[in-house]
Amino acid sequence: IVGLDELKSKEFRFFCTRRLSFAVKFKFIKFFFDGFINEENMFNLYDLKKLEENLNTFKIEGEKEMYIFRGNKRYIISSSIFFIIILFIALNSIYKIVSGAEKATLIKIILITVLLIYVLFAFTSLIRYKIFIKGKEIISGKLKINMDNIKSATVKIDKVKGNRYDRFLEIISDDSRMIKFRLNIENQLLFLKIIQNNIKERFSIKN
Repeated sequence: IVGLDELKSKEFRFFCTRRLSFAVKFKFIKFFFDGFINEENMFNLYDLKKLEENLNTFKIEGEKEMYIFRGNKRYIISSSIFFIIILFIALNSIYKIVSGAEKATLIKIILITVLLIYVLFAFTSLIRYKIFIKGKEIISGKLKINMDNIKSATVKIDKVKGNRYDRFLEIISDDSRMIKFRLNIENQLLFLKIIQNNIKERFSIKN
């Protein structure tokens, strides 16, 4: 239990203020970029009728044995800016500690370490993210699903997290598994057309 004298101490008040400031900065930046990504999407995101029209007229030219789909440029750029700002906050705090402008405390060191690990892991995952279609198999990481075993595949709008929404392909397999692929990928029409061509009437778009 913290005593009254300790609560009044300058050091304790500084510690609380810095800790709160750090958390507020992180939440504010996250809220800003969640809104930014949603605003970028909102004019086309919900227009699934237009997507259906585009898909109906889309033709696959020069079919391949394997296709690779990566995150689209807009998503990678917007996410990268978020990671860069978080990285700047962490490095700025390290600089202040090294220069003596701020006192190094255990909680600061833990928070900075967690932020650096988060940025490294998240950015690496973002760059390495791929969906493969090889023959009749959809492959993402350790996940493999044969299109012959798909009961239904539906394009719909769903929540990512917080106030963010995006297009998803929701797949229900013959063994009743639900698998969701977020459609923040390059060549979205090609990806959907390949699946549509393979599963025919089991594919749908939820308008």
